[in-house]
Amino acid sequence: MRIDPDTLRDMAARLGEADRDEMAIPSYLHPNPALRWMAWRRVEVVARLLRETCPEGGCVLDFGCGTGVLFEAALERAGSVIGVDLVLGAARHWKDKQNLARVSLMTPAEAMAAVPDASVDVVVAAEVLEHIEDPAEVLAFFLRVLRPGGVLLVSLPTEGRLYRLGRRLAGFSGHYHDHNAAVVAARIEAAGFELRTAGHIPLPPPAAIYFVATYRPGARP
Repeated sequence: MRIDPDTLRDMAARLGEADRDEMAIPSYLHPNPALRWMAWRRVEVVARLLRETCPEGGCVLDFGCGTGVLFEAALERAGSVIGVDLVLGAARHWKDKQNLARVSLMTPAEAMAAVPDASVDVVVAAEVLEHIEDPAEVLAFFLRVLRPGGVLLVSLPTEGRLYRLGRRLAGFSGHYHDHNAAVVAARIEAAGFELRTAGHIPLPPPAAIYFVATYRPGARP
């Protein structure tokens, strides 16, 4: 499930600093073992929920797929995976290296135009919605492409004290996110989703660094 360090370094060398940071590559490679563990722990939790929620042979849409770190976990259950990102070079590198023939890659604009209504079983949005100033269009896209009974799986930064401390220790500085977990979670529900499960990593607040949740599309008029 983990991308090996040499491949991550190769990806980082091909990316600009902002894209490298958004894909969490410095965290996966950080010399501090606690920071490195936390980065991979989030991946492990999201991967477990992905396996639990995806039906056998289903379709997963990984929105903000970054390096493609969740592709192989998704393919343990899914028949197909759609990786979506503004910058696809890192995901394409991993797809080709691992020969992941059942993964297709698209930009957000391509996905919004090409993915049929009610065709996706699980949408994953891991560490991405907090970067979008107004996620209404993206959330409407998720609602449109999810099958009845489908699942939206998200992970979000709490922006709490422990999270901010971790960011400083990891060497990140300046403006990074438009919203925290609480704001994004409220917008998800306002868009028409109903909360299904919720948890925190590594511990409940105030020690929470990440909020991880699954949602179902709500009843439609």
